[in-house]
Amino acid sequence: MKQKVIVFGGTFDPPHRAHTELPPQIAEQVGADKILYVIAALSPFKSQTPPTPAHHRLAMLRLATATIEQAEICEIELAREGPSFTIDTIEQLAQQYSSDVELRILIGADQAIAFHRWRDWQRIVELAPPLIMLRPPHTKKEVLDAIGTFVPKDDLAQWQSWILPLDMIDLSATELRDEQQRACLPLDSLLPTVRQYIEEHGLYNDQ
Repeated sequence: MKQKVIVFGGTFDPPHRAHTELPPQIAEQVGADKILYVIAALSPFKSQTPPTPAHHRLAMLRLATATIEQAEICEIELAREGPSFTIDTIEQLAQQYSSDVELRILIGADQAIAFHRWRDWQRIVELAPPLIMLRPPHTKKEVLDAIGTFVPKDDLAQWQSWILPLDMIDLSATELRDEQQRACLPLDSLLPTVRQYIEEHGLYNDQ
């Protein structure tokens, strides 16, 4: 039986509840053995907004995932220059892991809708079929309708099976940065392991 590894990439700027609570739910549903958190150097879709320095994001991610048994942090994108393209990471991971490992890439509904914009997205699907997390305001029908604009009709049933039900956590890293700046959100309830780090290092105060 193949080992199943979920590949979950992002800038994690900062890591938040959706990053730490949803992937384990998916792992349980699909019987995954490991959640590989791949921290990006620079997202090609966020090149106009420089991320927080990598050492801070890495430190926060380690704190946030410390209690997740299946979690492992992957730094291969930090070792590459320029934007972090998922296809490069997936191909590298496919080479590193044996044929006894099944890779699945974990993405959100918003990413699924725009998946055709990803570099070599068909190759990504071939090497690491997506697992799609539904989050508000998106619906399953909306996501499938969008996917239907760039995949053959005969493939939609397969994509539908990749959309998995989850507890809904309507929370984004951008919103967290804004709330941290305004100091009007009890971040202890959202980032219990990283709030102290954020405050100690003065992160996001100028955003």
